[in-house]
Amino acid sequence: MNRNLRARLAAAAGVVALVAGGMLVAAPVAQADGPDCATFLSDPLGRSTTDGNVGCGVGAAKIPVVSETLCPIILNKVSQVSAGSSTMACERAAK
Repeated sequence: MNRNLRARLAAAAGVVALVAGGMLVAAPVAQADGPDCATFLSDPLGRSTTDGNVGCGVGAAKIPVVSETLCPIILNKVSQVSAGSSTMACERAAK
């Protein structure tokens, strides 16, 4: 059930990004917008998650409502990153 919820939230975030900004961000870390965000979130071995990459990409979209609202929600609720870390990661993505 948790996996299903994650998939639905990630899909909803993608649709919102598509509608609001005319793009869908689902690229790997090397190609994602907001590389500082993705690097900040990666584990010590340099691995990252797809939902984290989507969150960083949404944060780097430079669409105020989408970036400021969806980035922390995706990282905190979907990727289960702590609130403080998700805020810092989203701020890095917006640079």
